[in-house]
Amino acid sequence: MDSSSCFRYGSFIATLHLSRLIIRLTNSLSIFRTVDVQPDFASSVSFIRWSPGRRQADDVECDSPLRNRQYTSDHREVARAESPLRILLADEHTIRVWDIHDSEWSATIDNAGGSIGKPANIEFGQDDNEVLTFYDFGINVKIWSLSNSRRVEIRDPKFTTKGHGYRPKTGHFALLARPAAHDIITLHAPRSYKLIESFMVATVDAQGLKWSPDGRWLAIWDSASSGYKVLIYTPDGHLYRTYTGDKENGVNGLGVKSIEWSPHGKYLAIGGYDNRITLLSTTTFSPVIFLDHTSTIKIPSVSVWQEQVSASKQRSYVVATQPMCPPTITSLPTDINQKTGISILAFNTNGTLVATRNDSMPTTVWIWSLKLLAPYAILVQHSAVRSIQWHASCSDLLMLHCVNEDPLVYLWSSNWDQPRIVAIPLEKLAGRQDVRWIYTTSDQRPTMMFGDAQNYVVGSVRGEGAQTESSRKEYITAGNPEPLFDEGNSMDFSPVKFLQEDSLDGFDVDSVDDISGVVDDTFHYRRYVAISG
Repeated sequence: MDSSSCFRYGSFIATLHLSRLIIRLTNSLSIFRTVDVQPDFASSVSFIRWSPGRRQADDVECDSPLRNRQYTSDHREVARAESPLRILLADEHTIRVWDIHDSEWSATIDNAGGSIGKPANIEFGQDDNEVLTFYDFGINVKIWSLSNSRRVEIRDPKFTTKGHGYRPKTGHFALLARPAAHDIITLHAPRSYKLIESFMVATVDAQGLKWSPDGRWLAIWDSASSGYKVLIYTPDGHLYRTYTGDKENGVNGLGVKSIEWSPHGKYLAIGGYDNRITLLSTTTFSPVIFLDHTSTIKIPSVSVWQEQVSASKQRSYVVATQPMCPPTITSLPTDINQKTGISILAFNTNGTLVATRNDSMPTTVWIWSLKLLAPYAILVQHSAVRSIQWHASCSDLLMLHCVNEDPLVYLWSSNWDQPRIVAIPLEKLAGRQDVRWIYTTSDQRPTMMFGDAQNYVVGSVRGEGAQTESSRKEYITAGNPEPLFDEGNSMDFSPVKFLQEDSLDGFDVDSVDDISGVVDDTFHYRRYVAISG
């Protein structure tokens, strides 16, 4: 298996190539560590996971031994990763864990599936000393302790990749389970996972749970077939509020498709199948405003940017004339997955903006201001939007990834005159694409990683998005605006690749790495290029 994964705060990129696990610093792409992996195990790896990490302050204070030094970019990368950090590789039978900083430490969990079948999901728990394994058909979830070899089993989880979470600050584990005909929530103590409380949930078919950022509330939502229902519980299991729509104004909705807490917990956003977002105040959990995604856009005070593609495949944004109707799709009543409703809800880091996508208008992204409680900008893409991601430190910088044959990303910022279209310098895409922001400090340019089954590119935004000059030493000068970008090498496994002069517009490329592989089953994270979220 050849695959790549980036630590969520951007300190490291891990690449599994043949029988070597290679850890590189994101900023310089210098090799930090290599680990030899048994070839048979490496070829069958289905999961790559980083342990939860803590983002250090930009000035690298905390308890770092580097705190009194003059920092280079590489120093910041190492210091930001000095907190305990481990990486996990797993196949259907074996889980192996390595410590990034301690070359003498490793752990192996043999026969992880046992007699109950292969794991459907494997991830770290509350910290780097815990590993969770979920199994098909909701048989159980096993929590493995890497510090004392203890194992705890919890029966009947309802889902394998959602429906569980750790309470912020205290670390209590909440699990949505369905042992019989009713949904229940079980609350477990940190570390020991001893059962503290279990209570039945007033749902017909609960679809998930999410803790509020401050840990004061636990939100659970019911399936759309059961009506419009969101339940708010206290951490000790008491039902505080049930929201079923604004019945007084005759607005019940068609059911809940997604929910998301704002970063500071001021709002709970509910995305409905009725193409509406309901913002609830977390003071009373009553609606503050309804944000409707209309099929006809007529908002003169808001810029509507529409992507256009010429006959020569040149792409650009133009301001659309209003009123305008974005492309829509319809679903038949017999369709299992209805193409309607708000499936993507993404708050920016300071909670002032939220970007949304309505599945019945899959090419359109609405950007809402939570200060104005109104639309701020609307982007109408040429093809369906696959993902929406805000940058972690540049709170007004948004990246879109669409379903394209060409390697492209789209950037929007409230500080720019218009959105940007960035062509990634990959000659030909192979398999599924994955694009993610990489965390950068306040004195670095916003950086992202774009990958497919054979290559990945690390690049940084230039122009208005640039805050300092790059730490890279060598450049190739091209004739485009913002002409500087780096040549890439291929992880020392293939010759140097030179990028075309017109590959990028306003983008720096740090590396193009060949990691030949096949992309398929993203549910099990097999053979992919991805950044852990």
